[in-house]
Amino acid sequence: MAKTKTIKLSDLQVNTENYRFEPVASQKEAIDTMVNDQGDKIFKLAEHIVANGLNPNDKIQTVLSSNDATKYNVVEGNRRSVALKLLNNPDLLDGHHHTNLKRKFRKLHDDNKSAIINNIECTIYDNPAEADKWIKLKHAGQLDGIGTVTWTASQVDRFEEKVEGKSSLVLQAIKLLENSENTPTKVKSDLKKLKSSNLERLISDPTVRTYLGIEVNNGILQSKIDEKEVVKGLSYITKDLLNGDFNVKKIYTKQDREYYINKIPKSHQPNTKLKAKKPWQFNSNTTPNSTPQPKTKPNPKDRDVLIPKTCLLKIKNPKVNSLYHELQKLSLNKFTNVAAIAFRAFIENSMDCYIEENKLTHTKDGRSTLDKYSPFITKVLEVANHLESNKLADAHMCKGIRSAANNKYDLLGIETLHAYVHNAKFSAIASNLVVTWDNIQPFVEKVWTNIK
Repeated sequence: MAKTKTIKLSDLQVNTENYRFEPVASQKEAIDTMVNDQGDKIFKLAEHIVANGLNPNDKIQTVLSSNDATKYNVVEGNRRSVALKLLNNPDLLDGHHHTNLKRKFRKLHDDNKSAIINNIECTIYDNPAEADKWIKLKHAGQLDGIGTVTWTASQVDRFEEKVEGKSSLVLQAIKLLENSENTPTKVKSDLKKLKSSNLERLISDPTVRTYLGIEVNNGILQSKIDEKEVVKGLSYITKDLLNGDFNVKKIYTKQDREYYINKIPKSHQPNTKLKAKKPWQFNSNTTPNSTPQPKTKPNPKDRDVLIPKTCLLKIKNPKVNSLYHELQKLSLNKFTNVAAIAFRAFIENSMDCYIEENKLTHTKDGRSTLDKYSPFITKVLEVANHLESNKLADAHMCKGIRSAANNKYDLLGIETLHAYVHNAKFSAIASNLVVTWDNIQPFVEKVWTNIK
């Protein structure tokens, strides 16, 4: 019978007869074999554990060691166990063969000492045979419905859209076909059968998008031609993909895809000369020229970090990305002033990246039109003005940012961030920092959404 118990990491033994590999003789060999097979994936797993903890829906499975009554052999969860052991002790890595990996684990260890897990809630079985039937259900496929039924690509896309605010190109196209009155009834009814990877392969090709009269703007599919024409082309392609005889080899390479669209009958080709009254986006929940807002969970106000885990930003600049992740971990109550200074640096560096990406200049007769403001405030105003004028962000949001930037006395304003760094008599308050971040998070998200 299975039971749950908290076990010290040092008492967990990596399985020397892991089903992933041939049997090995020692713990060192078991760890080395896992590292040799997984490489950087084991580090990515350790990073995820540091940031999110262990998966509560999937406990590490163990049995009591037959050789040592104080130890437990891991029968399921060996990757996690190895990741945790390396995080606790990077010296377990063979420095000669894994120099870079060891360096990365060392840094992860040094930067997250307070988050390192040493005690793990595990499931304990009386014997390995009892565990095996459950391990098989997880790893041996669907087993006619008994095992884990993996999600299709479309189901993954829908999950990411709902939970993470993401919407893939192919899901946007499918939604357009679902909602458009111009989509043939048969195509609509069969969309759930569509293998989305084939449609994604076509839509991801710029040549195909040009043919269909669509383009991508910051991850959003949009068009300047009449919707009926776009749907006509997409419907033909989708109907073809739904045909049981369709073979992906027809669209596998770029040359294949060009040949494919050139063979589409003229009657089904979209007329890209027939323009819409104004540009429109595929997302049915938005009006033309508007930018869909990702669904986000409310930020907890009593949190002890500045940036909540629910705020997901893709930041390619190494320094700014480090600040972002550090502000998701640094205790506000313990390091309030440090967090405030890092907050200010994060915002200004974000503005710098946006300005550089979009080559912003606001000059008149050789002088900036925003010269009356401090350089920091000027950058914020430049970015807000550019986002609004290019319809990349909601006008009300940008107005709020400009208002905060202009108010020197607002404890929640942009000017206050400046004072955290340059005014020796002005100290930060943790709760004010949280509210300030929550007020400007949508703005920051728009900034990084529009940086490639």
